[in-house]
Amino acid sequence: MAVIERHPDVKDFILEMSLPEIRERGGVADLVEQGNIVLIKDFRLDFDFEVLTRLEKSIDAIQAVPIRRKLKKLEATHFFEGEPPAKVGFRSLRFKSAVRQAMFDVICKGDRKLFAQASTALKASHETVLGIFDTAFPEYDPFQLIASLRLTRTLFENLHWDNHSIDDDFHQARVFANLDIRPRIWHLGHRFPDMMRLLYEKHNLARFAGQDPNEMIDFITRDLLGGTDRMWLDQLPRHRIAFEPGEVWLGESRLVAHQIYYGEAALVYMWFVKVNSMSDPGNRFNAQVEEVHREMQTALT
Repeated sequence: MAVIERHPDVKDFILEMSLPEIRERGGVADLVEQGNIVLIKDFRLDFDFEVLTRLEKSIDAIQAVPIRRKLKKLEATHFFEGEPPAKVGFRSLRFKSAVRQAMFDVICKGDRKLFAQASTALKASHETVLGIFDTAFPEYDPFQLIASLRLTRTLFENLHWDNHSIDDDFHQARVFANLDIRPRIWHLGHRFPDMMRLLYEKHNLARFAGQDPNEMIDFITRDLLGGTDRMWLDQLPRHRIAFEPGEVWLGESRLVAHQIYYGEAALVYMWFVKVNSMSDPGNRFNAQVEEVHREMQTALT
């Protein structure tokens, strides 16, 4: 089970629930929409961790920048969806997709057997994660899934709230799974509405009212917390979690400040969800930000 260190100066929004408990209460959409992280206890993905250790993690050999960018946040479905490849000789495969070809040539080292083993493992985990989504969010009506597979090492991120560079007023649900043989270590800071309240008057956050919330996320993350140029300057309190191999957790990554302290391999599945299928559409990210603006402006007048 995950090791959790809770900081007394950060609200405790880390919940531990089993799949039967989640199913019995009719899902956890309301809890995630409120900014909670839900760790699925007593559950591990039945996954072939060893096969991922044999994949090539570096993509430096790929010269084409667009393909390298796609492989950095590779979609797991590239391993098992799409037109079947043609066999070439005894070991190689030929794909019509340039991204899948680069994935096979570099990440799978041009090894047909390794590709088949990784494909089998990732397809099984994909089906499991889809089932978890259905259990956790039975009323959601998703219209897009981004099924990311992270294979590159991540170390010492700055604390941040995700900015997807999307102007639309949308809702997302995320399922995370640790596919590494070692723990994946996260730090969790204040929820974004709480951070707004802490900083509102001192940093004149009222000037962001009526704007795309991404502008305020960028200001706080980059200008106040240092961004990627000035690492580890913030002194904010944070919870710490070490997720064991195969553990799965749920959350809305724009609501909760997070920092990957260490991680090698993970699934990060993100569903875009129709707002009218939410447990409470008033809890979508943009609406929560607007509510804090109204609350603080009333308090300061």
